[in-house]
Amino acid sequence: MMIINRSNNIEAQAADAAAAKTSRIRRRPGHWTQDTHNNNKDEVMASTKSKKNTTTRRRRRPVANKNKKQQQKMIHQQHHHCDDDSSSASTASTASVSLSSSDLSSCEEDQENITNLNKQSIKNKRTQQRKSSSSNTANNKKSKQPRRKHKKTSSPPSSPKEIQIPKELTPQEKSQYVALDAEMVGVGPHGQHSRLARITLANYDGECIYDTLVQVVETVTDYRTFVSGITPQDLEEGGSAIPFEECRSQVLELITDKIVIGHGLKNDFRVLGVTHPWYFTRDTAKYEPFMKVDPTGEKDFIPKKLKVLAKDKLGLVIQEDGVPHCPLEDAVAALELYKKHRTKWEKAMSYKMERTKAITMC
Repeated sequence: MMIINRSNNIEAQAADAAAAKTSRIRRRPGHWTQDTHNNNKDEVMASTKSKKNTTTRRRRRPVANKNKKQQQKMIHQQHHHCDDDSSSASTASTASVSLSSSDLSSCEEDQENITNLNKQSIKNKRTQQRKSSSSNTANNKKSKQPRRKHKKTSSPPSSPKEIQIPKELTPQEKSQYVALDAEMVGVGPHGQHSRLARITLANYDGECIYDTLVQVVETVTDYRTFVSGITPQDLEEGGSAIPFEECRSQVLELITDKIVIGHGLKNDFRVLGVTHPWYFTRDTAKYEPFMKVDPTGEKDFIPKKLKVLAKDKLGLVIQEDGVPHCPLEDAVAALELYKKHRTKWEKAMSYKMERTKAITMC
């Protein structure tokens, strides 16, 4: 009878141990629960799911992904350790399989220690980041200070860049240029028609080579003194004015086969009664870079005044208000504008001449 009772007791203890083993369920990493005597595994799982839904979880403090993964690894390792201990204890003796309360408390203490260590490591990392950021700012301030330039002895000295300087003209080339300006008076009703009253020519160096007053055969109705500076006494027969035909022949001798520079040369050639080839003409009123857009839209470009060009391009002040124009001053201003842009201007003229030759050859 004693043997039968002992065997019955052993079987009862083994059954209790199996029930206790099946009732141990992991809800989430780091937390173990033991339900009361539920032999059916499905019922235990259902009850744990209902409890998990009803219970309110404590909101965790957000941590970095790396720290979170390390924490989960440490907790899983601790759980595996606890599982190994419990499995060894159950195989040693079937009489006492369930974990004791002291073992559970030790596992919980270890988990708390791990979480505390993780928190401490996070704090240490944050303090290190703050220190590193402060040190970086200090280094940046130091780096703003000017540094000494070290001379490079190994590399050879670089050759200076070539600057294209306009080629100086020879005296023979300079003799091919003439600057011209003319002053006119008005004849006819209200002085509508212009007649030549004075003409001035200058060489490439800006020196006056010809300057004369010209007699007007017709009756002058407007001397335009405020612009031309011509008065009735200047054009009297007994004065220094020469006849028109004499002036015309002398000017033709000076400008034939030469490049004439001026502003509004079309008007000057018209009152002289001469024509000059376009490829020997350098008119600052017709050079496109010196022109402006027509605000009315009738033409693409319209010429600027010589006064404006001299001020903008050369910094010269000419044709002041209330003072008559000086023909030599105007001729020299146009000459200086051409000399400043001679290289580009001559390239454009050579292109036009080549195109004209190509068209005529066809």
